Amino acid sequence: MHYPVNVGMRWLSVGALVVAGAAAAGAYVWAGQRDNAAASSRPHAKPAWTHPQISHRNAGLVIPKGGLVPRGPTYPTLTVGSSGRRVLRLQQLLATRGYLPVAFHQHRGPAPLFWLAPRQGRFHWRFTPPSTLADQWSSTRFTTVTRGAVMAFQADRGLAVDGVAGSQVWRALMHSAAPPALPAYPYVVVHETVPQSIQIYRDGHQVFSSAANTGIAAAPTAQGTFPVYLRYTSTTMSGTNPDGTHYNDPGVPWVSYFNGGDAVHGFLRPSYGVPQSLGCVELPYSAAAQAYRLMNYGTLVTVTN
Repeated sequence: MHYPVNVGMRWLSVGALVVAGAAAAGAYVWAGQRDNAAASSRPHAKPAWTHPQISHRNAGLVIPKGGLVPRGPTYPTLTVGSSGRRVLRLQQLLATRGYLPVAFHQHRGPAPLFWLAPRQGRFHWRFTPPSTLADQWSSTRFTTVTRGAVMAFQADRGLAVDGVAGSQVWRALMHSAAPPALPAYPYVVVHETVPQSIQIYRDGHQVFSSAANTGIAAAPTAQGTFPVYLRYTSTTMSGTNPDGTHYNDPGVPWVSYFNGGDAVHGFLRPSYGVPQSLGCVELPYSAAAQAYRLMNYGTLVTVTN
């Protein structure tokens, strides 16, 4: 396990209404609440001004007396463990833009009024998935597969890569269009059975293979599936050996961190294919350069026997 040192609206629209009596006021509030619901789904409609003395309790908005207040859209924040209709809508958008191992085909017919409402349609696998992907995919649950897709999208849009679908992600998805052809979906499998190896797949086809070293018994490489969250073409790695001594390795090339201090990277060894690292997946320099080009932020790395 190594750690880097040189971490190189729509506006709420109620219109112009004359409030006359309790019945009229009641109708006024009802119209405002209904329009606010539509505003959250269509944030780029023509802006309008709110009335200064109406309290919209159901909309979560209290307008101060004597002021004109703009109302912006509210986006959900989704992360691993989230579930439900908002996750379903997020998956539909990510799939149509090529960030998931599944594609989404929307049924014909009118779209729902709300932009965040799920569309009617179906998902299908873009290729025959390995069990590590098939077991984790769910259209209505935010899993590691979803997190990797969000991270890849964030990296492509220049956003902070944290795997959380917040307002910036929703807005970027809203402004991005589906590509004419879906890009290839990459994933990585590291086999710890000796001789240890690493394979990279794109849309189910193996495009890379190399001997690799994983962690020794005192510092094993954790098994499971993890998305790449940090990348360097070269960095300095330092830490503590199992015997308590310290190490400092400058110039480690082609580094893709996927789980804490564990990364796929180049490292010079007399041989490869057996446990030798402190948790990382070590490759010969030339192989590490190829692997780096085939991986990206959000690429899923599965470590298994």
